[in-house]
Amino acid sequence: MLVACPRCGASTGRAERFCGACGHRLDLDPQWDATLGERLGVALGPRYQVLGELGRGGFAIVFSVRDVNGQRYLAVKVMRPSLLSSRQMAQRFQREIELAGELDHPNIVPVLFSGRTSGLVYYAMPRVKGETLSQVVERQGALPVSDVVRLFGGVARGLSHAHARGIVHRDVKSANVLLDEGQMPRLLDFGIAKGLSIKGESISVTGEIVGSPEYMSPERARGEDTVDHRCDIYSLGILAFEMLTGRLPFTGTTVHEILMSQVEERPPDPRTHRPDAPPNLVMAVLQCLEKSPDRRWATAEAAARAAGASL
Repeated sequence: MLVACPRCGASTGRAERFCGACGHRLDLDPQWDATLGERLGVALGPRYQVLGELGRGGFAIVFSVRDVNGQRYLAVKVMRPSLLSSRQMAQRFQREIELAGELDHPNIVPVLFSGRTSGLVYYAMPRVKGETLSQVVERQGALPVSDVVRLFGGVARGLSHAHARGIVHRDVKSANVLLDEGQMPRLLDFGIAKGLSIKGESISVTGEIVGSPEYMSPERARGEDTVDHRCDIYSLGILAFEMLTGRLPFTGTTVHEILMSQVEERPPDPRTHRPDAPPNLVMAVLQCLEKSPDRRWATAEAAARAAGASL
């Protein structure tokens, strides 16, 4: 079975000591756990066959798994065992499972089941064939206006479903939107979502930025405690700007620069890069990107309806 190098992500045999792509010393890397896939296979039982890794991050590793009985493919997200000793991290992953399990909507990838064994915590989702929106934009740049409006609406409906249940995603970005074979957008990764009843969470966890600075609302960038669903509406505006222009409105050479831009700078007019953008769509995007939450759209669906009027 192949697993991914923690440094470069290249596929590597689990028995290898060095990555064949970048030469990284695998057996000395604390993030390297070549037996994790085998342990997951034991935990899941004979019905499931672990095929290999789909991806990994600092928090979790995702495996491709085949359901032998149902003849379907799953993506199983496993928390890094090295983080289980951190109560905060374990609670964060458990919250992800619980919150995502409450959601049932065509524009959200659902949780099918979860499990916890000695030293292993995981949950399973359908493995949706397709690519992320970030991959699409990276490949082809700005999208046709009709696609922008359609995808904007799909993501907004998924967010509205979560918001109606008191759940804020807090990491809406193009890498967390999966386009299936029918080009339907599906929201992924509620890993840093929180219920509206949960008060206060620091912007950083053990030095890690919780969320993506390029998509982060000003109130989250300032580390404010009272953050509600309107931070997702801001991120939805960033997403729409990216689809419409092929670029992000706020950039910088450091995380601090990007966060300061989110707080202090006005967003550029999308028509600077996309002169053919319909006025109603531009207005919908810019209202999402208002610095004050009170000046944004009240709901994600209201923003989508305004954007749809451009057609």
